[in-house]
Amino acid sequence: MIKEEILKIEGLLKESHNIVFLTGAGISTNSGLPDFRSDNGFWKTNKPIMFRDFLNSYQSRRLSWSRNITLNKALKKIKPNRGHMFVKEILDDKKGCVITQNIDGLHHRSGIQEKKIIEVHGNATKAKCLDCGISLDLEPFHKAIHDDKVTPDCPKCYGLVKVATISFGQPMNMNDFERSKDKIIESDILIVLGSSLQVQPVASLPGFAVQNGKKLIIINKDPTNFDQYAEVCIHEDICSTVAKINI
Repeated sequence: MIKEEILKIEGLLKESHNIVFLTGAGISTNSGLPDFRSDNGFWKTNKPIMFRDFLNSYQSRRLSWSRNITLNKALKKIKPNRGHMFVKEILDDKKGCVITQNIDGLHHRSGIQEKKIIEVHGNATKAKCLDCGISLDLEPFHKAIHDDKVTPDCPKCYGLVKVATISFGQPMNMNDFERSKDKIIESDILIVLGSSLQVQPVASLPGFAVQNGKKLIIINKDPTNFDQYAEVCIHEDICSTVAKINI
């Protein structure tokens, strides 16, 4: 059965000129990064800091930066896997993009062009001003925590700077979400890799794709609510699955 499904994916890839990927935590687990919500994930041992607490509490801000130091140490030890490289190889050859729920920056490190990556939940390897939106390097903020000093303000507008991820209680950047929908409209097919499709509003994108006549492929270890709408649905390990696909 898996051989027939692989052949069908190869056929769909061949006939598609514009391909959009939607990736979740499941694509990064083979790199050694547990799902943040899993039993051994980051949030299990680190209670999430609410956005309002980051804004209102100096101690919460310092704790947030300290956790980011710990997370980035872990991220530096891992690298993109076969799943990430599969996405890169397709996007090197075709129009399209990758919409990712992941904050690990591994799609960037795989070599995909920045303009082809939409990080709907942000990126933990960068900092961002909450006022002017400028992207900043983490190093000055990590150094301030190490030196037990006050973290600096934005060098451009003197606004409050935070890790460039969407925190619990923080509104998502709806421009990223609308851009994702625009990219799906332009595409021939949406390929979901390693997402349980439960976190909204991103989880609505496969339904949006199907409603707009786009084909859907899902490769995820566990069933999703959209399996019934997919042209091909495989519940297997992503790396071992994509290794069988000739592109």
